[in-house]
Amino acid sequence: MSDGALSDLTIVELADMVAGPFCAKVMADMGAEVVKIERPRTGDLARQRGPFPNNEAHPDHSALFLYLNTNKRGVTLDIATPEGTGLLRDLLTKADIFLETTSPGTLAAAGLGYDTLQELNPGLIQASISPFGQTGPYKEYKAYDLNAYHFGGVGYETPFNQVTDPTTQPPLKAAGEQADFLTGWTTAAAIMSAVHWRHLTGKGQHVDMAAIEAVAHMIRANYPFYFAESPEGPNRARLSKRQEWGLPWVWPCRDGNVAILAITDKHWDALKELLGRPAWMDEDLLNTPLGRFMHADVIKSLLEVWLLEHDRSDIYRRGQALHLPVFPVQNLTEVMATQHFHDRAFFQPHDIPGVGSVPLPGPPFKMSLTPWSLRRPAPRLGQHNAEVYSALGVSQQTLNNLQERGVI
Repeated sequence: MSDGALSDLTIVELADMVAGPFCAKVMADMGAEVVKIERPRTGDLARQRGPFPNNEAHPDHSALFLYLNTNKRGVTLDIATPEGTGLLRDLLTKADIFLETTSPGTLAAAGLGYDTLQELNPGLIQASISPFGQTGPYKEYKAYDLNAYHFGGVGYETPFNQVTDPTTQPPLKAAGEQADFLTGWTTAAAIMSAVHWRHLTGKGQHVDMAAIEAVAHMIRANYPFYFAESPEGPNRARLSKRQEWGLPWVWPCRDGNVAILAITDKHWDALKELLGRPAWMDEDLLNTPLGRFMHADVIKSLLEVWLLEHDRSDIYRRGQALHLPVFPVQNLTEVMATQHFHDRAFFQPHDIPGVGSVPLPGPPFKMSLTPWSLRRPAPRLGQHNAEVYSALGVSQQTLNNLQERGVI
C-alpha cells in the first residue's frame, strides 16, 4: 500500500492516448491504485506513437506511453464480449473511480451506463472524457487534440498578439498534445471535487468532461471581453481579425529568445529598472496598462533594440531578481541541462525494463507527509492479467481460455 495522498482510492481506467491516461497518472503518482484496461493484442494507441529509443518501434518502449502510465497495473480486456463486460463489472464493484474515454453511448449500449453502475456501486464516481461531452448536438462527433485546441478558442490567439497577416499566418497548433494534457488535469481536479462530495454525502456522481470546455476554461477571461464589448470594440476586432494588439510574450534577444510579461504597473516598473530607466519608458502615454496596450508598436520597436544587445541568461537573472516574469526560451536539451531543475531534483531517474534508466518529470508540487513517488514503471501489455483477474476469483484455466479467444 502506498503512503501517497490518494492511497485510499482505487481507479479503473479505460482510456487511450493522452487525456484519460494522464488524468489517471496524476492520481496514481499521488498514491492511487490504478488498473489500466487495454485492448487485447494492440493495447493503448500511445504504444504505437513513440518516440522510441533509437527510432526502433516497440509497444513497451514508447516514451509517450511510458510517461503517461507510471504506477499503474495493466490488464487487457475486450469489453465488447459478454465475458469482458462481466469482468469489467466485477472490477467496478469495488472501485472508487471509473475513468473512461469511450464514445458517448458505448457503455450504455453494453449495459454499463452510469445509472446501472450506480446501482451496482452507489459510491462509484465515473469520469467520462470526450471531445464535446456526453450530451448535445456534437456528442457523437470525432475529434482530436487539434480540434479541441481550436474549438476551445485558443487557436485565435496562436501566436498571441503577433499575427499581422492572417492570410500567411493562419492559426497554429501548439506543440505536442497540450489540449489533451489540459483536459487530463482538469478532469483530475473535477474528480477530486466529486471525491470530496462523496466524503460529505456517501454518494458518487458522473463527471462529464468535454475537452473543448477544458480548453475554453483556460482562456475564460477572453469570453467576457468578447461578449461585453460592442462589435466595434478593440478585443472583438482582434479576435475576429486576429490582428496584432498589445505586446508579444516571446522576444528575440542576442542568443535566442526570452519570454517577458509586463502588463501590470508593478512589472512595468521592474522592466524599467532592467533597462536602466530610459526616458521613453516614463512618457505619460505609457503610464497605464491601457496606454501601453494602445502604443505597443512603439514599445516593441524600442524594447527589441535593447533585448538584441543582451543574452538570455543575463536578462533572465537580472529580471528575476527584480521580480519580473521573465525566463529563457529553451530547447529540450537545454531544459535537461538547466541547473535549476537539477537543484530541485525535478527529473527523476526511472528504470524501464528493456530500455534502462530514463529521466522522467518529477512531482508538479511537493508534499512532505504524503509524497509523490514513482513506484513502478508503465505496465507491459497484459502484464497483470493473472494478478488482477485471479483476485476476482477467475481460475487460471478460465484465464487461459479467455486469452485464447482474445477476450483478454
